[in-house]
Amino acid sequence: MTENFDADLHLHSSHSIGVSPRMSIPNMAQAAKKKGLDILGTGDATQPDWLEHLRNNLIPESGCFRYEDIWFILTTEIEDENSVHHLVLLPDFDAVRHLIRLVKPHSPNVEDEWGGRPRANLNAERLAGMVRDVGGLIGPAHAFTPFRSIFRQGQNETLQECYGSEAGNIKFLELGLSADTILADHIPELRSLTFITSSDAHSPSPDKIGREFLRLEIEKPSYHELSLALSRRQGRKPVANFGLNPRLGKYYLSFCPSCRRTLVLVEDSTFSRYDDLNIYMPCNSPDEQKRIVEDIAKREVTCPVDGKPIRLGVRDRAMAIGETKSVSPSHRPLYHHIPPLLDLVADALGIKSRSSKKVRSLYSKLRERFGDEIEILMKTNPALIEEINPDVSRMIDCFRKDNIEYQAGGGGRYGKLIGPWME
Repeated sequence: MTENFDADLHLHSSHSIGVSPRMSIPNMAQAAKKKGLDILGTGDATQPDWLEHLRNNLIPESGCFRYEDIWFILTTEIEDENSVHHLVLLPDFDAVRHLIRLVKPHSPNVEDEWGGRPRANLNAERLAGMVRDVGGLIGPAHAFTPFRSIFRQGQNETLQECYGSEAGNIKFLELGLSADTILADHIPELRSLTFITSSDAHSPSPDKIGREFLRLEIEKPSYHELSLALSRRQGRKPVANFGLNPRLGKYYLSFCPSCRRTLVLVEDSTFSRYDDLNIYMPCNSPDEQKRIVEDIAKREVTCPVDGKPIRLGVRDRAMAIGETKSVSPSHRPLYHHIPPLLDLVADALGIKSRSSKKVRSLYSKLRERFGDEIEILMKTNPALIEEINPDVSRMIDCFRKDNIEYQAGGGGRYGKLIGPWME
């Protein structure tokens, strides 16, 4: 008999550059409980010190690994010779050991202290073949981001270009924080794949772990059940994606790579202008938008501030390589746009810093009263939340009713929620 389990499969350890030293299995498990998750990816499983940490902290059980009541799948992220990042899922420690042995002759850092996200001087086809040989699964990580992704500007336009003869063995694609199923389903080739949503967390903070996750219908947490679900076989399947509205992601809009101003297309305008954050360009029809995107792809649109060519963001890159209309296949589950509770609290209070004492205190009060984040964001009665803070209650109510505005992100800057009373 199958049940639903919520999984965040892409995280990193303290042995990846730019990751918090607090990223340990106990801290990751604690964050998962706060969020309401059941399954986490370990991240960085090929790094020797982290691998030892995993062996010392995880209990093998029924084809999976457990720490207290949180389940773990062995995962890593590998960068290929074209700087494309791939998410790798592995069944057991033997598979990890075999993959290290295969990759090591081609990797300058797979066993380094900071080699949690190793680089392999291999093309994606050879890397995917190695993963398949050890019984693992591989797919594109954060597939549309402007940096180190399969579909970034100037890189591949199809799975076949990237994975060659292994393209038919790719079962999943990770959307990334600035994309959702509607954006990705502009590309017909991707409609046969399972889309996964995961956090790529670099910190155990509640606004990082589980900010995106996948709901799976499986019998129990195990690598075998997960592989069945990602392949949509024997009744196992994803039943929902949960993640940021793409406009909250930091690479949604196209942007200037030098000054990081984002490109905003404006209707009913006849002239371009800019301010400290954005470049505003007139665009009064879908055809005109398509032409602008094509010109950006050709590096023919430049920043009015410093003259640098504008770089395609996630939205525009998906449009550039896909069809005008997004068509989702019948197997595609619903994508629920859901922000981290900590972000929602901060935006409701008008406080920029997520580490503010006021924000953290209110977040803790909500969790102590109502339970995990998913319960609070999706189910708790707003009238009860109002007893703790009216602005947060209003923001949650507006978010659930899709009566909310977004200041779109781009150029490395996250977007933000704007309640209707804040305009």
